[in-house]
Amino acid sequence: MKKHIGIIGFYGILLLTSACASQSPTASTQTGIASSKTKSGEASRNEHHVFQQDLSSFRPKFKDQDDASQVVNSAKASKIVFDNRDVPLHINKRLDPILDTIASQNKNIKFANGFRIQIYVGNDRKSADDAKVYTYQTYPEIFPYLTFQQPVYKVKVGDFLNRMDAERYFSSIKETYPSALILPDKVEIKKGMFVK
Repeated sequence: MKKHIGIIGFYGILLLTSACASQSPTASTQTGIASSKTKSGEASRNEHHVFQQDLSSFRPKFKDQDDASQVVNSAKASKIVFDNRDVPLHINKRLDPILDTIASQNKNIKFANGFRIQIYVGNDRKSADDAKVYTYQTYPEIFPYLTFQQPVYKVKVGDFLNRMDAERYFSSIKETYPSALILPDKVEIKKGMFVK
């Protein structure tokens, strides 16, 4: 019984593969297949599909070159004269008051987040004053700030808007005051703009 099923399966597969085998067409121009010969003289068929459908209705249509040149020439002939007196001075009159209020608010802002270099912390008033005088003499473009919270004096220098500016001065100040630190602080914007 198993032998019969194997033979039937074999013939079924053989029948199936023979039915799926490709057939070679006979007409070359009507079906779109052309045949050619190889160099050795054997006949072989190369399939090249030749479509004979009219696609001209789908192609874009352009104006003639003559029509385009006429349009350009007519535009050159009728030059448009632009009068500057017709241009409005204010595009949007409601925008001017808003810009004025923003400008006045920005003028009122005097402080921003920035950095200062703390060069002295201690109990001695004379040492704090000496640190302040050192800053005036060595770096006239940066301003020292002396604060006192009982019993400690602190001297901070500079109004640096970014840390990179503070780093430039920090290395040279560190030679004289080895305990110097860069600390975040509120700084004056106008003085910070003048720091080199």
